[in-house]
Amino acid sequence: MLTYDEQEKMERLMAKDENFHELITAIKNDYHLTLSQISHEIRNPLTYVDSSIQWIQKLHPEVEGFEFWDQMKNDIQYIRILLDDISAFNNGDQLNISKIDPKAFAWDLKDTLLPELLDKHIPLLMKLDDTYPDFYGDPVRLKQVFINLLKNSMDSITQRGRITLKAFTHDKRLMIAVKDNGCGIPADQQQNIFRPFVTHKENGTGLGLSIVRRIVHAHHGTIHLRSTVGKGTEVQVHLPLLPTSHICI
Repeated sequence: MLTYDEQEKMERLMAKDENFHELITAIKNDYHLTLSQISHEIRNPLTYVDSSIQWIQKLHPEVEGFEFWDQMKNDIQYIRILLDDISAFNNGDQLNISKIDPKAFAWDLKDTLLPELLDKHIPLLMKLDDTYPDFYGDPVRLKQVFINLLKNSMDSITQRGRITLKAFTHDKRLMIAVKDNGCGIPADQQQNIFRPFVTHKENGTGLGLSIVRRIVHAHHGTIHLRSTVGKGTEVQVHLPLLPTSHICI
């Protein structure tokens, strides 16, 4: 996988020379197609295995008492989640742009997560302006970004805690931040946290934050993380206030 600096260098080359742009675009398209084909070829036999296991359990319910039966089903589910994350990562730069109301967008995020927030007794504080300038982006992809960030904040809170979601505009950019007072991220883990397959969660795929960064970069935005162990984490996403014609799709 390319590092962030290597991706930046590649983008500069594409902007500087049309021949480089066409070549790198072709390589990226081939990469996307290959990854899609690999995921598809893995998903098909996985579906057959999953169906077989369900039939075995239906015909022989006694297998539920087998020591490793539940672990086997959990491992299959993990592979499904991994394939879904790979697909999301692969398609993270493919956007369907439309006009977004940041205020309605933020409240929709809270409504989506409200059952889980209530279950975990975590308040989500909203800091929003009354009105915002016109903003264009992919609402589905951006929702994926902030659901991921909010869920990470929820996972970081082990006792009494809170999360703040704020959105404001500055210097022709929309800034949306997710802040929590959870466990925080050690400094030595922060440098590579957005790289694919880097995870410090027990059951994580290591693609969640890579997907987040990929989608943000596809919107010509930037993402910034500040975290202190024992005090919490804040992630800021900066998105340009540009008309749809200025955003690559």
